[in-house]
Amino acid sequence: MTGLRVLAVDDELPALEDLAYLLRDDPRIGEVAQARDGAAALRVLDRAIADGRPIDAVFLDIRMRGLDGVVLGRLLSQFANPPRVVFVTAYEEHAVDAFEIKAEDYLLKPVRPERLAEAVRRVCVSAELPDGDGASRAGPGTIPVELGG
Repeated sequence: MTGLRVLAVDDELPALEDLAYLLRDDPRIGEVAQARDGAAALRVLDRAIADGRPIDAVFLDIRMRGLDGVVLGRLLSQFANPPRVVFVTAYEEHAVDAFEIKAEDYLLKPVRPERLAEAVRRVCVSAELPDGDGASRAGPGTIPVELGG
């Protein structure tokens, strides 16, 4: 596996840079693209598809100027082969919206590296890729449970 191709989207530059840094530090991630808003994210996704190298997952802030993360997540879910979506936000109240559009995970800022690693693992499982721990795809009816959290 060459690694996941991911897109980090956040309108706050320090948060975007921190997220991109943490993603690049994960050995399961091959490439990290960045976008500062929803419209830029759509352009990156369009270019990736046109180049024949689609994005595997989008790590997406919710509250952004213009096209917010929930609306963008709904648009992504309509793609023929949608990327997995992981919401990364400071706000708990959007969790229900996130899971209604089948988000892989919902991370609260500030992002802890171990929690981000779990989100990447979930993306790998969903994409039926090796998750780096030697584990295979979870079978039907398997529910991931966070222990000690």
